[in-house]
Amino acid sequence: MITKKAPDKPRRKALFFEPWEISDLGGSDRCVPSSCSVFVFLFDTGHSLIDNPAPMTGCAVRTTIVLAAVALLSSRVPPALRAQSNQSIYPAYDGYLKNPDGSYTLSFAYFSHNADVVTIPPGPANMFAPSPADRQQPTTFLPGHWRFQCVMVVDPSFDGKLVWTLAFAGTTTGTSQHMLQSNWNLVEGAEELKLIEYAKVPRGVCLNRAPIVRVLGAIAGRGRGAPPSLSAAANEQMSLFGSVHDEGLPRGAKLTVAWKQLSGPAAAKFSDPAAARTHASFGAPGTYELELWASDSALESRTKIVVNVK
Repeated sequence: MITKKAPDKPRRKALFFEPWEISDLGGSDRCVPSSCSVFVFLFDTGHSLIDNPAPMTGCAVRTTIVLAAVALLSSRVPPALRAQSNQSIYPAYDGYLKNPDGSYTLSFAYFSHNADVVTIPPGPANMFAPSPADRQQPTTFLPGHWRFQCVMVVDPSFDGKLVWTLAFAGTTTGTSQHMLQSNWNLVEGAEELKLIEYAKVPRGVCLNRAPIVRVLGAIAGRGRGAPPSLSAAANEQMSLFGSVHDEGLPRGAKLTVAWKQLSGPAAAKFSDPAAARTHASFGAPGTYELELWASDSALESRTKIVVNVK
């Protein structure tokens, strides 16, 4: 089978826009929040590449208009676009950082054109070369483009020759074979990767990192370290759009999620505290602080949010 180099980016077709307020985005597509809305594209994979947060109350009229347009456009989207399956999956190389001790931190990503989650176990269809072929790389592939899904540290003697190959749906693709060219020097994401304790972690394998935990649709906090906030009405349900993502390590471990109340004048009730996306109600007006926590069984993360209830 002929090995083809993965394309730089999958072709995108924007079918509609949704006006959402987003304080932080997962996946790869990053937008700058505006006072009311940012564009969220529905691509030709049939899936948005980022989590859809809740519409803000200040944009209610615009939201109603656009959602009506969404419904109309969605009805005209061919079924093949709405529910693609058995499509190619492309591994990608994000780039590298050179560490002070001469070692390198490498990062790999993937593009999946499938509408559903795909599993490719380690083996001839999911391997690194040179050996070892299994370097704890992802085996579960979500729809869309996901960066920094395999981050590894290699020795100073690394020669830049390491290829991740995926074979799926009749297509075999591999990552760049020129990994240490200056144009691969990472800029976006570099600050996060610099936090890795490169001198202590295992070399040459994908590292387990703590889950990424966010609450979408919230207004950024005012002041350094201030948590983002939402508004709600007492004794009425509100939607909480939590987002939890993990690179899938340790393999076979369960990703656990939990909401809890940290403070407030009355009890906050969650419809499902073990789901990132859930509903909550508040028994009295006031300021409540909530926390969304996640664990991959080895590492954990959490984020806080303030809810102002009237």
